[in-house]
Amino acid sequence: ARRFPLGCAFPEDALHHASTAEPRALDARETAWLCWAGNGISGTVAGDLPISGGNVFGNWAGRTTPYACNVHNVRLFFTNDDGTFVYHPTEVPATAPQESGVAWDTITAQYRQGVTKVSDARVEFTPKALLRSIHWNTNHPGTTVFIPVVDQTVENIDFLLGVFDYEGYGYKLFDHLTGDWAGLGEVIASGGLKGPKIGLASYEFTMLQLNLAPAYMMLQNVHLAAEAAGLGAVVFGGYTGTVMLGATPLGEGLGFHIENDAAGKPNPVGLDDVFEAYCPPYYANMDDAVDAVVEHKFGPRGIFGEDYTGETPFKDWLSLRPQYHHPSKASIALVKAYCRYVFETYGRFPATYDTKVIPMWLQVHHLETEFYDAHYPPEILTEAQRSHMARWHGESS
Repeated sequence: ARRFPLGCAFPEDALHHASTAEPRALDARETAWLCWAGNGISGTVAGDLPISGGNVFGNWAGRTTPYACNVHNVRLFFTNDDGTFVYHPTEVPATAPQESGVAWDTITAQYRQGVTKVSDARVEFTPKALLRSIHWNTNHPGTTVFIPVVDQTVENIDFLLGVFDYEGYGYKLFDHLTGDWAGLGEVIASGGLKGPKIGLASYEFTMLQLNLAPAYMMLQNVHLAAEAAGLGAVVFGGYTGTVMLGATPLGEGLGFHIENDAAGKPNPVGLDDVFEAYCPPYYANMDDAVDAVVEHKFGPRGIFGEDYTGETPFKDWLSLRPQYHHPSKASIALVKAYCRYVFETYGRFPATYDTKVIPMWLQVHHLETEFYDAHYPPEILTEAQRSHMARWHGESS
């Protein structure tokens, strides 16, 4: 990490330094490059799994960050001097960036197509919600902060569609807090599920780890791209995620819609019309939410549907498509029964953690090289960082 942005002042201690430069925001090309590194579309996934063994894929588009089941359940938000945005391109390019060089026209096109402005203001990071040691440079003018937000609903539903559709060997899910079978008592009593007995919290924790992984890899990709370009970058924690999303009176954060669960605890469920969860209030109930996931995958215009016209990786999609397995009505009913139990019991989905989660954030900025020259040996900065202004902006260093 290199934490000192142009136009900032280091605290009054032995390393004190006040930059004499003006804050310098990332330009459109730098921002597009970093966004693409984190969440750009790189082509299609290979789809190289047995056609008859169940369909775990949630999308055919391949991205620079891998996703469990390719569900694309993370959105890359970022905030800077111009406001707050979300980057999530959806159009698969005719030609993807090649290993031999970066196709800037593709990256630029994805940026223009994939960026949505969600606020004219920079996100407010309430000081009381942050560790004191990161107050001095966090979200400073000129900086860009990348904030991945993870949806915890779609992969839960998608995974269950696969688990309960495998010849009766689905998990026997039970609620460790109440001792009840989690909406599955009748089918378990009849011997309809032959898989292992798994507690609700254990299952949800496994899914939480699975769902958070893309966000961490996304930030790593952006950080590596920033390093290669000669920019300063630092991964941050030290905040409460619900504050960042807008769940408390301390600050509005990203402005997500908050629902109180059955225990009265605030739960971020979505940014209206931008990134909504597969649960109420965006659906009347969990049955409708499950139907929406099924429709996205297996409806007429779904990615396995007869009217799907988007990109796929295959030479002869029309011949392959009819052979793909669709979940049975019985397995869909089991997914609905479980999801319905969770939401009706706890007033949220999932039960044991928030519906939308921010694991960490990443700040990128132009570096104040004079600070490092004053206090560190020359090798503390890379050649790319020392030459960034000349290489990217045509300015003398």
